[in-house]
Amino acid sequence: MTFIIATIVIILGVIISSFTISNIALIIFFAIPFTRKLEKIYLLKSNHIIRNYVIKLFIQLIILFMTTIFFYINFLNGAFISLMIGYAFGVLSIITKIKEFGLNANNFSDYFEINKVYFWEELVAKYNNDRNKLLEFIVAALKGKVDKA
Repeated sequence: MTFIIATIVIILGVIISSFTISNIALIIFFAIPFTRKLEKIYLLKSNHIIRNYVIKLFIQLIILFMTTIFFYINFLNGAFISLMIGYAFGVLSIITKIKEFGLNANNFSDYFEINKVYFWEELVAKYNNDRNKLLEFIVAALKGKVDKA
């Protein structure tokens, strides 16, 4: 029975760490820096996006820490160690996918879907159905801004 509980807690630890830590990494390494770049080339009409991401970042951290504290207080013996093993496996799975936390079509599509109300209406109207074209436009605009600087 102990083995079954330990296995369930390990799986729970992998799930919790995979979702929370990967979301934290996406916010820190992609969403916030990408938003700042978009603000520099004036493609956003508001700067509330970063504030929203900081709030989401704190929520993810609270979920991770509250789960850890709950298991530490209530199940210090075997289940807490199993949770930490699960966290370690989750972190290892994230490390193997670290390249996916940058600017790519999937991340951009999700970013645009969540934040399209902050983009200028003209961009949304023109590129709403073809996000790859919008991504190409943004990359070209970022390169143009970098070349001018």
